[in-house]
Amino acid sequence: MIQYDTEKYTSIEVSNDLLESTEEEGFTYLHCTYYTSPNWDAGWWINIWKTSYLSSNTSSDKLELLNAIGVPLAPDKVYLKGKGDYIKFTLIFPAVPKDWSIFNFIELCGGSNGLSISNINRNNTGVYKVRIQ
Repeated sequence: MIQYDTEKYTSIEVSNDLLESTEEEGFTYLHCTYYTSPNWDAGWWINIWKTSYLSSNTSSDKLELLNAIGVPLAPDKVYLKGKGDYIKFTLIFPAVPKDWSIFNFIELCGGSNGLSISNINRNNTGVYKVRIQ
């Protein structure tokens, strides 16, 4: 696993209204592990755009990213060493509403999609572990 200074990656500024509503309902934590390809040894890097969100499968509702821990926000990047390397990080969102049985993670970067995870089954803990390759 790559080692780097996570202290330099700061949180996203969030309005007080949004924080007050999430304090009552909780948060959603996506604990992510991002793996480089085991087949290609190229200049691998990763970051997260602050425009990332969770979306409902049954409506147009979205939950905006509140914080990213252990991964830089774009345009900053962290570089991985090569094939088969990985990095672990956590993305924090407002609580997924109870009426969302399935939802998606979408990273909207520069007008196009970056990382995505489809069909995440909602649970009662609000904590999810996902693998990204």
